[in-house]
Amino acid sequence: MGLFFPLVARATQWKTSDERQCFLSAQHTPETDLPPEQCGHCCGWSESLGNFPSGWAVKHPQAPATTTGLQLLLAPQYTMWEQAPEVVSAWLTESEQARLDALRHASRRREFIACRYALRQLLAATTGTATDHWQLDAIEGQAPHLNASHHGAEVAASTFLSLSHSGTHLACAVGSEPVGVDLEMDDARGRKRDVLALAAVACTDHEMQQLASTASESARHRRFLQWWTLKEAFFKRSGAGLSFASIRRVECRPWAPGDELQHLQARSWLGVVGDGHHVFLSVCATQSGVRSCRLAADSSIKWLEVSDWSLIAPLL
Repeated sequence: MGLFFPLVARATQWKTSDERQCFLSAQHTPETDLPPEQCGHCCGWSESLGNFPSGWAVKHPQAPATTTGLQLLLAPQYTMWEQAPEVVSAWLTESEQARLDALRHASRRREFIACRYALRQLLAATTGTATDHWQLDAIEGQAPHLNASHHGAEVAASTFLSLSHSGTHLACAVGSEPVGVDLEMDDARGRKRDVLALAAVACTDHEMQQLASTASESARHRRFLQWWTLKEAFFKRSGAGLSFASIRRVECRPWAPGDELQHLQARSWLGVVGDGHHVFLSVCATQSGVRSCRLAADSSIKWLEVSDWSLIAPLL
């Protein structure tokens, strides 16, 4: 989430059909470590009434209303809010409505509605169902999860959700195993902050040494934000939420063969939107989940880098 670096960025609009969703089928090979536009991995919208960005392979899911694999969505909040049915009481659950009623600022209410509808869009795209099929609980301090009374205890227990928002965008993840996702969008004001001072709160000694030895201030800033999203995703996957008492004990290391036997895995994307602001997106899961993840994203984002990581937390 946007803890340090809020952003006001361009919102890109798109339209979708609740009844017929498509999802990306392109896969990234971590060993290539190439930018997505070169390796064919990720990034384009779910099908939009025949207006799917050219050049992307899609498949029409025929699965029952249960999730498989790991699916991610990155979208402008305004787009999701605009697409959401206007009468929110008709599709929000009782616990979601209670959370919404507690929000006093209009911007926070729009953000909440956008995030809740985005989760339903992703669930619908993943399973080939309608968005109104999905009922979510919203317990304060917990990740969103399926309503067990509506979907059944077995489906609810085997479907994992994660949500993040920063600036004008949101990210959500749906998987059949525990998952954490985090999003950061930086701006000019954020780039002026003292990265090493922030890193002293969040980074291990080894990570601090790496940042200190990075000559370029912009490269140091980008690396810190990438690590920050990786660590937030780690804690979200655990279900415990971010812990400043423990975050300096989590170390981010580039993935190496065999790491999956001992450590959680993560994937990180770096992109740029049309106005030049950077997008940092990370997801944490097991190795099999990370390797099979699919990302549907705003086609206005130019992806610069995708990389796989191991998250080392020996004392947690």
